[in-house]
Amino acid sequence: MVRWAAGLAGLFLLAGCAQSTAPLAPFQLTVAHINDHHSNLLPHEATQLRVGEQSYEVETGGFARVVAQLQALRQQHEHVLTLHAGDAITGTLFYTVFNGAADADLMNEVCFDAFALGNHEFDNGDKGLREFLNHLSMSDSCRTEVLAANVKPEVGVSPLAQKTRWDYFQPYTIFSVGGERIGLIGLDIAVKTKNSSQPDATTLFADELTTARYYINALQQQGIGKIGLLTHIQYKNDLRLAAELPAVDFIIGGDSHTLLGDFDAYGLASDGPYPTKVLNRDGDLVCIAQAWQYSQVVGELQLRFAGDRVQSCGGQPHLLVSENAPQEIQQLPLVTAIAPDADAATLLESYEAELSTLTQTQIAVVEQRLCMERMGPMQVEDCGLGRQSDAHAVVAKAFLASAPQADFALQNGGGVRTELSAGPLTIADAYQLLPFANTLVEIQITGAEVKQVLEQALAYALSESGSDGAYPHGAGIRFDVDLGAEQGERFSQLQVLTDDGWQVMADDRTYTMVTNSFLASGSDGWHLLAELKREGKVQDTYVNYAQSFVDWARKTKLIKRPEAHSTQRFKAPQQ
Repeated sequence: MVRWAAGLAGLFLLAGCAQSTAPLAPFQLTVAHINDHHSNLLPHEATQLRVGEQSYEVETGGFARVVAQLQALRQQHEHVLTLHAGDAITGTLFYTVFNGAADADLMNEVCFDAFALGNHEFDNGDKGLREFLNHLSMSDSCRTEVLAANVKPEVGVSPLAQKTRWDYFQPYTIFSVGGERIGLIGLDIAVKTKNSSQPDATTLFADELTTARYYINALQQQGIGKIGLLTHIQYKNDLRLAAELPAVDFIIGGDSHTLLGDFDAYGLASDGPYPTKVLNRDGDLVCIAQAWQYSQVVGELQLRFAGDRVQSCGGQPHLLVSENAPQEIQQLPLVTAIAPDADAATLLESYEAELSTLTQTQIAVVEQRLCMERMGPMQVEDCGLGRQSDAHAVVAKAFLASAPQADFALQNGGGVRTELSAGPLTIADAYQLLPFANTLVEIQITGAEVKQVLEQALAYALSESGSDGAYPHGAGIRFDVDLGAEQGERFSQLQVLTDDGWQVMADDRTYTMVTNSFLASGSDGWHLLAELKREGKVQDTYVNYAQSFVDWARKTKLIKRPEAHSTQRFKAPQQ
């Protein structure tokens, strides 16, 4: 059984608190964990797994299976902490429609011991996060400690801090497990949350390393020798913090959607061993774990302590598959076939039943028909003869609004699938407009590289085996196009919108571009983006691109025909 000890109260006792000497008795702790489920509550029906030369399509994950597996681990082991390392929300219709209620209810079926705030918890501002945390705290039978040591909402201003900074979350908590006290500190990724999500302007995010040092010292002053971090700061930063901090024993992380464990043979790319073992600043063992993404993996970290030091660690990630999966799959190491928890499945079914009705909810009004043309000017009078695609223009505008630090947005012609009719716009309309499983990504790209990738896209669009779906549409960027020019010379007059108005795009300046994950992989002829991705210049926001449009439409309320388009002048061959 897990018990909570006072967290903040200990801060007032730092000066005179005597240190206790922990006995050098062995203690076994199991940490069961997930991260980055992003409102992915349903199973993934066709995950590709490989056994030797044979490939299988297998149903994986789903939150009802997560519940079942976490409950199974609690039954199998005596001393268990159950943790969620952040980004519970945003990513599917379950969040778009239910604003976190569905996620909170399913999380309460687990009743996590602790949950760390991630950057996407702030996607709808401090008020949106407050609503989600209110849902999470509504259960009479469950108490989940919410942790975020480096998040600083302004007291009296932020909805999260009407009375104190710690109204809705704590910097750390202390668990009593099997007679042992275990301190756990929560950290959110600071710069990314401030720049790529939507926290209130007055909410600040302190440096992760400095914050961790401060609260490790606070825990040590209270005699706590077993210390973990529950982080949402990316795997590479977990490795860095582990090496630079004293006294840390384990880190449960998130944000980078890292798959650890030997899954390469199954066709899934792994990023390191599970757990990853490094040494902290004291030279003692630190065990680091993360559990991939989207309710598909549950991590089982086994820690063996000798006194307050980790003597050894092991465990495994459990890739959850259907109990009806082929035996060849069920017998694989690291794969766990498990039936969904019955109560969680029933709860999820009730939310599913509501979706078909609630997706018809009006989110905005389209003032007049917004037509779609993949490449080139409109040919229909009602759409405005000679205009570029209005549907693509508003989509790009929505993308740019979702990434406030981005300089401009680009979207391919094939990524938008329908026009928008005049009249009420519903959530279902938005997901028909943008029906693919794409997310928004941010790319660091020079002006010269922008021109290069635009030329690549158009060359592909004009090629015999290509598609006009590669043609670029944007917001915050504009250009002229001459289809009759030589390849490499078809785009000219590239400009970027700044606070000082339109400025010529500089070849040697680095810009932040927001686009979709499909293009970021180099698809549709946008080959350079794949190279930039390999160079580490692409950052996935994990925001579903349709949800970004829904969020923008809700705020916009009345969607008007755009006054301008990214293509300023379009010259056809022999024109």
